[in-house]
Amino acid sequence: MNETENLMNSIWFGEKSTLSQSEIKENLLKAVTETEVILNLIELYKIGDFTQTPLLIQLMNHTKDEAVLNLCIRVFLVIATHDDIRESNNLRFLGEGTEETINTFASAATTSLSLHIIPYLLALLEEWDEISDTSLIIKDSIGSFLNFEEQIGEEATGAEIGDFYYKYCEEHDTGNYYFQENLAFPGDLAKKLVQRVMIAANNEEPLSMELIPSLLSIWSGEKAPGDYSTIISASNYKDFIEYINGLSMKNWEKGKKYFYGNKL
Repeated sequence: MNETENLMNSIWFGEKSTLSQSEIKENLLKAVTETEVILNLIELYKIGDFTQTPLLIQLMNHTKDEAVLNLCIRVFLVIATHDDIRESNNLRFLGEGTEETINTFASAATTSLSLHIIPYLLALLEEWDEISDTSLIIKDSIGSFLNFEEQIGEEATGAEIGDFYYKYCEEHDTGNYYFQENLAFPGDLAKKLVQRVMIAANNEEPLSMELIPSLLSIWSGEKAPGDYSTIISASNYKDFIEYINGLSMKNWEKGKKYFYGNKL
């Protein structure tokens, strides 16, 4: 289980395997534990084979292992299409989720980049409203998509947020993928990363940025040269510049979703 926990704690899902697609599929067929299943599924997704997504969904909804479930949730949200998310049967586990599971889902929901995740968050907000930490995580996740607080206030009820959401969807193309109210685009995140790197380098401060390096790593399949706690200095800031320059050489489409360079 340590391997699963380490994978969960990383800013991405590791390097691509050197195995061929057929070898990964053979390993998947031979898998004995749930951990082996999810790790082999991830390897398939890294090379652009998403045909086994139903197996991920089945595992996510049936496993009793909290660590495996949390990893399944994180993987599902970063590879899920709008259709995958709209299908409520894919997220049956939410009905029986523990506080830890709901917190994981709500925290990772932003990485889905899909406005179709909001109805699930609204339903969870109503169900978990009395658990202050969980309800705050859920509201923060909704706010990352809608920024509703600026329009209707921090104390907005779930019903008020729901009304705001449906009006928001009328004004936006829900077929696109979004990050912080803008069409998802690695170039925009890279600009924010380099701005933070330059400021941190001047003061030799930690990067203190978590989600953006993680998303860039997951979208591109190339790990960012540092994470939240990395101290930025004259000796390593150029690594970030080279990393961002490398990303800029790739063909990205605004409003699309990627996993390890594969468009979903």
